[in-house]
Amino acid sequence: MKSSFTKRCNWVAAAIVLASANLAWGGVIIDRIVAVVNREVITQSELDEAAQALKKARLADPAALSPTGEPGDPNSNLQRDLLNQMIEQKLFQQEAKKSGIRVSDAELELALKDIEERNRFPSREALKQAVTQENVPWEKYVEDLRNQLTVLKLMNRAIDSNLLITDTEVRAYYDAHPEAFRLPEQIRLKQILIRIPEGASTEVIEQKQQRAEQALAEARKGEEFIQLVEKYSDGSERRAGGDLGAFKKGDLTPEIDRVIFSLKDGDVSPVIQTGLGFHLFKVQVPSDLQKQPFEKVKKEIEEKLLNEKRTALRQKWIDELWGRSFVEVK
Repeated sequence: MKSSFTKRCNWVAAAIVLASANLAWGGVIIDRIVAVVNREVITQSELDEAAQALKKARLADPAALSPTGEPGDPNSNLQRDLLNQMIEQKLFQQEAKKSGIRVSDAELELALKDIEERNRFPSREALKQAVTQENVPWEKYVEDLRNQLTVLKLMNRAIDSNLLITDTEVRAYYDAHPEAFRLPEQIRLKQILIRIPEGASTEVIEQKQQRAEQALAEARKGEEFIQLVEKYSDGSERRAGGDLGAFKKGDLTPEIDRVIFSLKDGDVSPVIQTGLGFHLFKVQVPSDLQKQPFEKVKKEIEEKLLNEKRTALRQKWIDELWGRSFVEVK
């Protein structure tokens, strides 16, 4: 199984292609410093290069790689957002170096193979050709990939190592958000069926209806429904205590569906006549039909809570990193 470290390499590679693209300059440009990050600088040409690459990507896909994750960000905000990202990358690289974090050649090779596999490149040469088509020198691509992987390792150490979600937290979320796990409305039915013989006379039909009404009267007096099933029902489900199983709206005939879904848990329906005969239904709404079982959604909740906690910890860590660093925007 591939580690989370290598699984992230695919999108890292995409970002590198954009961030590494070179801008063709028509003349000599005198660079100026746009930001100082501790003892390192970011120049105007570096910022312009990143902005140009991002604009190119947005022309191809307006929703892709917007600085705030939203399509159509105003251009006036583009350089400001990019500069903040570049400052953060400087801070990350400096912190990684200070912490002694590095990416080995073996880890880099594993990441490159993962990129080839995910993008279905048949060979390393095919990957190199794709990178070259983006006007990115291969050496620059590999260097930037190593840098990005270094940042991922830094994040894993600084953030993921502190992530912990307890079963108590997962259960608390499940109990506090029942609407998120509610199943489509379902009920369980028990039935008393009093059949009408084929070709029955009016008199026989009236006798069967009276029998059904008698069963209903006894049910409403509090007689156990399962005993009434034994006493009155002609249905094959009689052996199972009249249990028909669980149903969603629309599963049954309209005349039955309309009545039973207007009832509450424990209610007994009025007598309903169909082509089979006269029916009485007892409605049950077990808790396991109201929402998905905890064990089934436990993993989903864990992932959600982990992502939320990871986002919060990451932002806290970044804020602290900025706070203890010297950053000056010119």
